[in-house]
Formats: sequence, structure tokens, C-alpha cells
Amino acid sequence: MRRGSSDRWRRIAITLAASAVTLGASAASHAQGAPPAPEVAPPPPAGALPPPPPAPPPEVVAAPAPVEARPAADTDFDVNLRRWGIGFAGVSLVPTGAGTATVPALGLRYWLNPSYGVDVALGLSWTGGSTDVAGTSTDKNSVFGVIAQGGIPFVLSAHRHVNFEVIPYLTLAYGLTSTGTGAAETDFNGLRLDVGARAGFEVFFGFIGIPELALSATVGAQFEYQRLNQSAAGTSATDTTLSISTTVQNNPWDIFTGNISARYYF
Repeated sequence: MRRGSSDRWRRIAITLAASAVTLGASAASHAQGAPPAPEVAPPPPAGALPPPPPAPPPEVVAAPAPVEARPAADTDFDVNLRRWGIGFAGVSLVPTGAGTATVPALGLRYWLNPSYGVDVALGLSWTGGSTDVAGTSTDKNSVFGVIAQGGIPFVLSAHRHVNFEVIPYLTLAYGLTSTGTGAAETDFNGLRLDVGARAGFEVFFGFIGIPELALSATVGAQFEYQRLNQSAAGTSATDTTLSISTTVQNNPWDIFTGNISARYYF
């Protein structure tokens, strides 16, 4: 009886020991898989300065936008780059009352905008002198001529190197001369007024790298008023002529008298 009781208590003790071993192993396993507890920073010592704040991030500076190259102009005619033009405005025949004087004119053109501009031109001519034969000097007849022109060029069509233009214009020419001396002296003067319009082309030389250089060739029609005066020994005579004509007249070379002009733009 005692022996059976002893065996039973032995089995209970073995069972309790095995349970204790199993619980210990399970607790150790949980302890190894759990995250470590966070470390707590020790408080700063008394009187110590607080740590400086973190430095701000560097400022982001935007890169400058690239400068785009100016696109090439579609035409040589660019009033934003070349608004003024100066050059030869043609040759005109100025009446002097006793013939004509050939007067070339220098012109100035200013474009107000790509559609229209202003033309002005001025020409002067004077001839004189003397001849000396066997010690006798004789004055030559002096001849003076002046011409002033004004116009408004309109651009009807602009292309890569060519403009088609129409130019209403006004021309005023005056000349004078005299012949003889003393009581036999005769004075002459002439006046010419032209009102008309020309149409034609202005060709720019951009195709050879000189877009500033241009040559104009025009034809048209005009009304002309011409008056010739002659006075001698207190008497005078006047001859007045009115005409309407094209600016390219009977001779083929007349196109060069007032209808061909060259100018340089800047």
C-alpha cells in the first residue's frame, strides 16, 4: 500500500517537472522573437545648451531659360531691322527756259510700318565758267537746276527678295539760265510740276547676302505742268504746256530718267 502510494507521487513529480521544462522553453522562445525596448535618451545635464536646430535644406535656384535664337526673317524686307533707306532716286530733266538741265536726285525713304512709308528726294545742278581767247575772257552761260520729289510707297505684296509697290508722287523742278551780256542779255527760267503714280518692283539682294541693298524699277503715268519764261529788254514771254503721259516715254532709255533707283537700308 505504501509502495503504490510512493509510485503515484513519483509519477506526479515527473509530470510537474516536464511541464515546468516545457513552459520555460516556450517563454525563452517568445523572448528571442520580441523587438527590443527603445532606448530612452538621458536628460541633458543642468545648465547645458539645447542642441542647435537642423540646417535648412539648400535653396533650389531655377536655371535660366535658354535664349532662343531669332528666327530668320521670311523676307529681306524687315522694317524692324532696316527702316531707313538712302540712295539714288533717279535722273530728271529740269526745264531752264532755254533747254534742259540733267539733275540727279538723292533720296531718303522711311518705312512707317510694313505697309507704307515716305519718300523724299532732292537734286541740285549748276554749271558755269568762262573761256579765254587771245587774252579776252568770256563768261559761259550759267545754268542752274533744282528738283524736289515726294511720294508715299505702298507695299501691295512682299516676297522673299521682292516687293511689289505702288508709289503716288509729286515732283517740283525749277531751272534758270541767261544768255548775252548788257543790253543783249536774255533771262530764261522754267518750272515743271508732275503729279502721278508709279508701280513696280523693289528687288533686295539678300540672295547674295546683302539684304540691305535694293534696286527699284517702276513705270506709271503722270500729269505734267510745264511753264517756260523768257525776258529781255523789259519784255517777257511765257509758254505753258499741259500733258498726261506714261513715265516710260518714246525712247527705251527714258526708263533711266526717274524710274530706276537704288538705295541702301539701315
